Amino acid sequence: MKEGIHPKYFPTATVTCSCGNTWTTGSTRAAIRTDVCYKCHPFYTGEQRIVDTEGQVERFVKKLDARATHKKKEEERQAQRQSPTVALVDLNLGDRAEAALSKAGITTVGQILEKLEQGGDQALLDIDGFGHKNLADTKKRLRARGFDLPADAAPEGEAAPASESSESAEA
Repeated sequence: MKEGIHPKYFPTATVTCSCGNTWTTGSTRAAIRTDVCYKCHPFYTGEQRIVDTEGQVERFVKKLDARATHKKKEEERQAQRQSPTVALVDLNLGDRAEAALSKAGITTVGQILEKLEQGGDQALLDIDGFGHKNLADTKKRLRARGFDLPADAAPEGEAAPASESSESAEA
């Protein structure tokens, strides 16, 4: 063995665990400190205990709390977007369509939905200055916000759409 290149060996090095247990062993260090040992490790003791050396559990709990808060805010934001009291201006229909609807006394999304429910598409088309393109844009924006339009839900007694019935007739 070469002289001067090997570290000093301590045959009676003291190992101290954070639980208070100590024992001696051979090492190149005089004193060794550990977080867990055979007397406190969950595998050997059989008890469920979380060993948190760097605050990982607290960071994880913080992330869970932040996610829950974010999810709650997102649900509130979505509920607000689908509220029938949303102003007509928020749909960004354009100046002409908004002017025609406001001239007819319609200022909220709830009023548009009510009009569609009462008279269908024709009720909105009867408004001066509100045409087919404006109707299509309005429905598109309402669907994008998550509203269920009255004309979309087919009554139970009606036949299936033409595309499905033609496929079944061919078979």
